[in-house]
Formats: sequence, C-alpha cells, structure tokens
Amino acid sequence: MSQIRKDFTIENIVVFDSINTEEALGQIETIPLVDEKRLIIWENPPKGIKFSTSPNLTVVLWFDSEIDPKDYPPSEVAFFPEEKEASMFPLLDALGNRDKKAYLELEKRNRTSPNDTQYILTMVFYLLRSLVVTPKNAGDFIRRKNEKMRSNFSKDGLINLYKSILEIDFKIKQGLLDIPQAEFSLVNLFIN
Repeated sequence: MSQIRKDFTIENIVVFDSINTEEALGQIETIPLVDEKRLIIWENPPKGIKFSTSPNLTVVLWFDSEIDPKDYPPSEVAFFPEEKEASMFPLLDALGNRDKKAYLELEKRNRTSPNDTQYILTMVFYLLRSLVVTPKNAGDFIRRKNEKMRSNFSKDGLINLYKSILEIDFKIKQGLLDIPQAEFSLVNLFIN
C-alpha cells in the first residue's frame, strides 16, 4: 500500500471507512477543478458497490479480511500480504477535534507501525499548517473538516502548539525525551 501512496501528495489522499458510503461515493464521482492525481482508500465497502472513476483517480478498496472478488465487479483485486497499515488520518482527526480517542489511535498506530514517531510528527505539523491555511487544492470535504477542526483552536493556541511540538521534536533528537513519553506529551498538548 505504501508503494501506491507514494505516487500521490498527502492532500490528494482520502481514506473512508465502511460507515461513510455516501460520502465516499460522492468523493469518487466528484470531478475536481484542478486536474491532479487523487487516491481514495475505502476500507470495507459494502458488497456489490458500483461506481465510475476518472483517469486521474485511483480507488483502492481495502478489506480487513479476504473477500470474494466476484462481489466487487469490475474491480481488479490485489492481495497485500503484509499487515494492514495503520492510517494516520484517524489520529490526525482525533487531534484536530481535541478528542481523547487520539490516545487510542496512537496506540493502534504503534501496534501496526512501531518506530514511526518522525512520520507522526511530520503529519502533525502538516495538520497544524492546514488548520492555519487550508491548501488551495483541497477538496470540499477537506475544507469543511479543517473549518470544523479550526474552530477548536485560537490563533495563539495553534502557534503555541507548533512551538511545543517543535520542542518535543528537538528533545527527541537530543535524547532528552524517550519516544513513548514524547508521543504521550504530543497528544496531551492537543487534548488539554
């Protein structure tokens, strides 16, 4: 899956779970104003789901267990033998919404992708930047989500968060803070 993801910018990757069927179909069938390559990862979609795509859109149907390919025509089926990669987006969403579920999402991510703290920090910095200024090429879904999350923070609050996370990053690199403590502190900054 990481091989597929590397061909897309982070702004052009959207992940849906099985609950968001209507929203996922809306994203798949929406033609963006800017002609960029997009990736939609849909986790556990319902059987027999039908949709049309465009040349610059890649849709990956991701399942927790083996499926019968006949239930998803005319999709091409590929099996990834490695363990399911933990998505960063549930963690970022929980942080942006100041939701205590962020602790659980971090733990879930660490079980499937241990030693990934630098990637987590990079993505948290991306989250903070997008809360200050939503990327120009972001879709409506991302814009709405960012507006909702932005309302959870003051401008000074975002600046202080950015500074505090830079301090955590510095302390990790200097060996002054161990990884589990750093990750806990990172989530704690958003929640409290």
